[in-house]
Amino acid sequence: MKVYREECQHYSGYMQTEIYSLTVNHPAPRFYIDPRRAHQHISPLLRGDRSGLEKMKPLRREMYEALFGVVMTFYQKEKFWGRSLYYVLRHAVMEPAPRFYINTTRMGQIWLEQTNKERKRKQKGMEERRKLE
Repeated sequence: MKVYREECQHYSGYMQTEIYSLTVNHPAPRFYIDPRRAHQHISPLLRGDRSGLEKMKPLRREMYEALFGVVMTFYQKEKFWGRSLYYVLRHAVMEPAPRFYINTTRMGQIWLEQTNKERKRKQKGMEERRKLE
């Protein structure tokens, strides 16, 4: 939502779906995936088995390929020599990601969920103030 609000401030168009698109294509602060789940998909890649990637939807495949690139870069650093894949993944998922790996439809759902939470919180605050008066 932070990136969405930033994009709203810099965008001069009128279509909310365009802002969603700008948001999901914006660099993400990290890879939003659990290291254990990432391990299941990255481990075969280290062995040269790409069959799991071929079955994935394009965005998910793109995310794992980008994460695999980060893992390979980490393995070249002395700090990670001889370390387990899980250890490397715990650090790799915290690295900045090239984008948010969700589609614009999901971004719209997230926006709606957050907006509804905000409305409920404001409404609850107003009700509490009325009770105090």
